[in-house]
Amino acid sequence: MRIRRTLPAFLIALALACDNTLTVEPVNEVAADVAIIDAATARAAIAGAYDALQDDANWVYYSGDFNVFSDLSGDDVRHSGTFDTYRSADRNTLSAANGTILDIWEQLYATINRANVIIEKLPGVPGLDEDERDDLLGQAYFIRALTYHNLVKLWGGVPLRLTTPASLSEAANIARATEDETYAQILEDLDQAIALIQTDDDPGVATIGAAWALRSRVLLFMEDWAGVVEAADEVEAMGYELATEFEDLFSVEGGTNEDIFKLTYEPAEPHGLGWYYRAKGGFGGRYELAPTCALASAFDPSVNCANTNFMATWSPDDARAEFSIDTTASLEPFANKYITGDGDDDLHAIRFAEVILNRAEAYARLGQLQAAVDDLNRTRVRAGLPALTLAGIGGTMAAVLDAIWHERRLELAFEGFRWPDLVRTGRAIAAVGLAGKEHQVLYPIPQEELDVAPNITQNPGY
Repeated sequence: MRIRRTLPAFLIALALACDNTLTVEPVNEVAADVAIIDAATARAAIAGAYDALQDDANWVYYSGDFNVFSDLSGDDVRHSGTFDTYRSADRNTLSAANGTILDIWEQLYATINRANVIIEKLPGVPGLDEDERDDLLGQAYFIRALTYHNLVKLWGGVPLRLTTPASLSEAANIARATEDETYAQILEDLDQAIALIQTDDDPGVATIGAAWALRSRVLLFMEDWAGVVEAADEVEAMGYELATEFEDLFSVEGGTNEDIFKLTYEPAEPHGLGWYYRAKGGFGGRYELAPTCALASAFDPSVNCANTNFMATWSPDDARAEFSIDTTASLEPFANKYITGDGDDDLHAIRFAEVILNRAEAYARLGQLQAAVDDLNRTRVRAGLPALTLAGIGGTMAAVLDAIWHERRLELAFEGFRWPDLVRTGRAIAAVGLAGKEHQVLYPIPQEELDVAPNITQNPGY
């Protein structure tokens, strides 16, 4: 089982320590007004906000649990290890007492708190020129927008904490916003990010391109199809392009022009995804998670899921397959996108392939079916597959959407997209057999949060 490591989310606030780190402490122990006092602590604060996204110490946010659950609840990943909280996600039997759900919730709000401190305090900090001040503020707005979107796509409307609470009682009095209100705040934050960010060429931090790319993702979930196309066009105009070979994306060195926003890890500060996903022994993992046969057969239709040793016929034509699923000598499948168990490879939070597929779906929804197929073919041809034709697909919007969703599944496997994609497109109940427990399409608000913040209402069914 997983062990909790943090305090309930609304009973924490941020403090900036003088050793260039950010720490999470109870709001009644550290004065927020001493957190950012000069240019050095302002720069340390934004580094701390990225560190919260990276979360290499606890493996809860991008480094582990958040990414894992965003696939484990779907039909591409199965639980093959010992964590009982993971088993509940795999079986879609989550409860408000699930400790990993609590960890994810708390870490996402801890990240938001770090962004809030920057947004509140930075305008009055001396020693920064206007461009740097704007850039740091814009990056904080981006981090807050990204994290609120990660919350809303799993929980629906969530409490909107936009300032650090002044007291425990203020923190405890917060209530949930609606989903529409949550999305409105995300878009407002992205507007600020786009207006303020100065950086445009470093995928290791929030850039203007990253803000537009995230906007394309958010608007896809909001079903603003024209907005998705506009945002994706803005991203492409900045010069991003697909890596020549899919394998180039997944290496310790990393670094292609497909990277829009990535999180960097080092041997001393690793993520946990390779450790959880890779096979045991010489493959460097603990095999807590495994690919499903359904995903293997999506890559290679010759795979027969009726066979116990279904990987015996594995011979995919898709170049992405071998860099997504590998096998042990006994043909046990494991996820191969995270190339070692050491966790020192970079993680792609946003890459250009996703933006292209966001736009493909938007084109299809707008009835621009040929444009949708053209975008779809860009990732497909990069994978060594023949281009599809509109007539060959079937010529209908439904057929094109099915092809795009299939392409998203293959292109973005193990990157935390599958469950949110199933939920937003209305396919989750059928895909994982949720008849009788349809409420599981949204995650439960952690019970410990409800206990200390009684105005927060639980999602129905829990």
